[in-house]
Amino acid sequence: MEVSLLDPCRDPEPPGWEEFRQAEGLSAIWAYDVIAASSEDSWARPLLALCHDDGRVVGMVGAVYIGLRRPHSSRAPRPRREPIVLDVRLPGHSNGPTWHFGADVPAETRRSLLARFERAAARLLGWGLAGVLYRMVDVPQLSLVARRGAITRDSPGSTFLRLTWPTTEGWISSLSKNRRKTLRRQITAIAQAGDLEVREGSKRDDLDPAEMAELNRVHTARLAARFDPRPPLPPAYFGSLLPRDDVSVISYHSAQRLLAFGIVYEHPTAPVSGPWAALRPEEGGRKDLYFDVHARIVRRAIDAGGQRVLFGRGRVEIKTSLGFEYVPLKLVAVPRWAMG
Repeated sequence: MEVSLLDPCRDPEPPGWEEFRQAEGLSAIWAYDVIAASSEDSWARPLLALCHDDGRVVGMVGAVYIGLRRPHSSRAPRPRREPIVLDVRLPGHSNGPTWHFGADVPAETRRSLLARFERAAARLLGWGLAGVLYRMVDVPQLSLVARRGAITRDSPGSTFLRLTWPTTEGWISSLSKNRRKTLRRQITAIAQAGDLEVREGSKRDDLDPAEMAELNRVHTARLAARFDPRPPLPPAYFGSLLPRDDVSVISYHSAQRLLAFGIVYEHPTAPVSGPWAALRPEEGGRKDLYFDVHARIVRRAIDAGGQRVLFGRGRVEIKTSLGFEYVPLKLVAVPRWAMG
């Protein structure tokens, strides 16, 4: 078993990456060019690992590294010149760990490959690497990264919705009386708004990546926290997603501007609700769009024969009122001396 480190901003896509992504049913979040585009002019630099056995790809690890001295500056972190932390996450992903192994790779081998990834990252990033942070670890995979010397804490959990109804109305009818009454009213209000246009679909050429990035920047700034920094996604990221047939965008427009959008990373059985960004009503936005976009995502997934939708972290109280199930996640912080 071998582990190769890759910087998608510098290194060409390696043989086997895309074939493994498609064979394992990984969404566009894992597409090599999409990950590369996510770091343009960003203070979070991607670092990927490709795991292979005699030339056969058996796994991937997705991460970014962040400078601790000036984490929100416009420049990329500088290995061997400043303190750095390796943050195991991918842009647009908030549903669990950003590693994936083939089903035939046993747990002990997975643990060994992650340890090799850590050692290789330590060699590459040099003396300034303070440690590695596994931010979204589900409980079944906790043993792969937890160890003596690591700090394990609760992390904001993720959510998903099982699709057990033949229609969207079946889902809405399963909710509490107050929630289904309110949700129906919100969906109707958006549908009947004469000054609002809703567009949805893949291969969108009617959206401006720069406008989407600016809306995402404003929205992300409200959510970022000191211990959960979230780099805004650049125009290049949205530009890489819009032409794809496995990425859909639901967007809301007034006559003057883009008010909100939600990205869906399509999948035959488990589509992923990705970045959502919206203007607040006091900024010229519209109420109830957050609820409407969730209803549209559920409808699209049911119509496509999906089995569940992954809805990520955040606003858990609202999501559980919509019938979503909660998935506990853990944060595992591994200091440099305990890596590998």
